[in-house]
Amino acid sequence: MLKKIIIAMMAVTAISVVLILIMQWDVKQGVKNYTRTHPMTETLSSNASIDVYNTGKSFYQNLFKDIESAEQYVWIHFFIIRDDEVSQEFFDVLTKKAQTGVDVRLSVDFLGSDIQKKSIKRLEKAGVKVTKSRPIKFKNIFYSLHHRNHRRLISIDESIAYIGGFNMGDEYLGKDPKLGYWRDYHIRLAGDAGKEVYKQFKKDWTEDGGESIKSAPRPYTSASSEGTVHFIFSTGDPLIERTIDWINEAETSVTITTPYFIPNSKLITALKDAVKRGVEVNILVPDNTDAWFTKPVSYRIEKSLLEEGVKLYLYQKGFFHGKVMVVDHAWADVGTANWDPRSFYLNDESNCIIRDEKVAKHLESLIENDMKDSEKLTMEAFDELPSWEKALQKTPPWLYYYF
Repeated sequence: MLKKIIIAMMAVTAISVVLILIMQWDVKQGVKNYTRTHPMTETLSSNASIDVYNTGKSFYQNLFKDIESAEQYVWIHFFIIRDDEVSQEFFDVLTKKAQTGVDVRLSVDFLGSDIQKKSIKRLEKAGVKVTKSRPIKFKNIFYSLHHRNHRRLISIDESIAYIGGFNMGDEYLGKDPKLGYWRDYHIRLAGDAGKEVYKQFKKDWTEDGGESIKSAPRPYTSASSEGTVHFIFSTGDPLIERTIDWINEAETSVTITTPYFIPNSKLITALKDAVKRGVEVNILVPDNTDAWFTKPVSYRIEKSLLEEGVKLYLYQKGFFHGKVMVVDHAWADVGTANWDPRSFYLNDESNCIIRDEKVAKHLESLIENDMKDSEKLTMEAFDELPSWEKALQKTPPWLYYYF
């Protein structure tokens, strides 16, 4: 009997190893094939007035008002849409607008959404066009499973755009009993900058097999090399290299916020080199997380950064989900990309680069307030970790590639 159990365990282990190797190969091939046809895009610079929202309530209130005021287009992609109270309110706003003849399109990631079929039917019956982004494909199926549209693009009448960390669900209003208060960062752009979001949404929508879009964007009135805003739409390594460039160019300060912090060795080196140049590096991450397995693998990284003089803060008020970087108190990056392997290698992401000192300082002041609701990480904290978390620090890098 024992012999049979041992043989069965060996067989299961062997099969698991083979499947992992196949998955690894398939994902690498998928990344190679996809990024070859989808290179990172940096858009034209243009101008926009910018509003910053860091609570779900303020974000939803302003978004719903903009939808209600739309005259031609309401195009929205969320990574996650729950089928809960605030989502139903959102669906009501969309259906009412679609019934007035406005072109309303709703895209949601194929695996990220909890939206039910009955809700989709209700939307479609009212004239809302709905599609699920990045459906599973047989070719490079493991890559297809892991490759998600994480962009969160909203375009209203081409002139208004939203981009940032919020999705659609009650949890973003702080109603998740496990996570509690939810802090995030989302921006609203009014002006020509919105046209680039319009164009990227259209590109993704068409690729996902959504209903044909025949409209063409209006011409720019302010696109130039001197505009204050441009976008980066990425999948894969190029975003890492761009981020490293930004850190290497920093002269006085780099402030980073992210819900998941698992940078690769090149990013870690860039941060350490910045400190050696005299740059102040501040990183804010949540203490409480919705993905516990991402924390232990980041401990070794955080410890090595602390040793070099990087300052790390653990948000205590609730869950922190904002993805922001402010450099030299002068410019900022607000978007959807986390500092983790998924965002840097597997997901479709969007980042808004804001070359506006006033906006950058405003974002920095909001983050400074968040740091007041945080605890500064110390070396002593690592000695107090439970044994199981200490053990998980040694998780092999190839595995947390998929976290």
